[in-house]
Amino acid sequence: MVFEIVEVNQKRDLKDFIQFPYDLYRGHPVWVPPLRRMVNKEFDRERNGYFRHADAVFFMAVGETGKVLGRIAAFVNHNYLKHYDDAVGFFGSFECIDNVEVAKGLIDKSARFLKGRGLNFIRGPYNFTSQSTGFLIEGFDQPQTVLSPYNLPYYGELMEESGLKKIMDLNAYYGDVLEDYKFPERFMRHYDYLTKKYGVRVRNIDMKKVEEDVGKIIHVGNLASAGNWGFVPVDEPEIDEIVNDFRLLSDPEAVFIMEKGEEAIGYAVALPDVNIIIKKLNGRLFPFGIFRLKFGYRKLREYRLFGLGLVPEYQRKALDTLLYFHVFDGLYKKNARLEASWVLETNKRMNQALVKMNFKLVKKFRVYQADLKKWD
Repeated sequence: MVFEIVEVNQKRDLKDFIQFPYDLYRGHPVWVPPLRRMVNKEFDRERNGYFRHADAVFFMAVGETGKVLGRIAAFVNHNYLKHYDDAVGFFGSFECIDNVEVAKGLIDKSARFLKGRGLNFIRGPYNFTSQSTGFLIEGFDQPQTVLSPYNLPYYGELMEESGLKKIMDLNAYYGDVLEDYKFPERFMRHYDYLTKKYGVRVRNIDMKKVEEDVGKIIHVGNLASAGNWGFVPVDEPEIDEIVNDFRLLSDPEAVFIMEKGEEAIGYAVALPDVNIIIKKLNGRLFPFGIFRLKFGYRKLREYRLFGLGLVPEYQRKALDTLLYFHVFDGLYKKNARLEASWVLETNKRMNQALVKMNFKLVKKFRVYQADLKKWD
């Protein structure tokens, strides 16, 4: 196949870069076309705060007739490099036809860009949106939930053929809260004991003070995840965008903050799966999609456990069970079902906790890496 890898510099090329997944997945029964206004913002270097700490380049594979065959982004995350001393660069936003040569061409161009920046490894996929990490390798028939990626089944093979290997898997679990609600009456005695022993309380997020409460959640999340593989703290430029996402996507009755006095020490966030509505909009919020989103939102009964954590000094004290209880209790009242993702395969404590609560492993996402010495 004849093609060339071109760098995306012009607005017209960026439009083609953004359009490619809509063409590649057109009519796919699982893939959810993302809202175009959100995708446009994702790749806008002026409006997306991520680019304030990342140097990125976009590439496309273009055939003889001018048809786009694949795309990729390569980037240097300076916040990551401040946090880790391992000289890792990243790729993401990868989409490709089922052709190894095209995939190799995209990876090769990205690897050489990162190597030219003095980095030693290429890792991905990581995208410019929150928690959009990894290629799906199991569970292709499962719904694509809110703020999670989806890809075609052959992507993993394309990565292996392009010289990348697995470095980490992330798990996603699913449970029907009505069927799997496993907190017996004796748990309430345990609940009372823990709240009194540690002097904590759990409350819902206050949407009248959403900036303050989201700030608390981010602060706890940064502390709670500091030891997790690949974690990079959320910084100031990204907070405003997260607050806006909370206003748009969150259900206040499914977002919890654990406090000791005035200090936030834990959090749990379950998001309604708005992808169920968005899937019907074909990427267009206007003119009528906004009404479907607004009026269909409260009817949703599918949720995703987006995050749960405690600051280090309160971990391993069973306080996480209080957060699970509030999430389950709130969703039980809504007759809801829940996907819990993503959980690092190395996080034995959380994987075991979900299995004990009768959750089923339904998806796996994989992060790949290669030594840039391959491109000497």
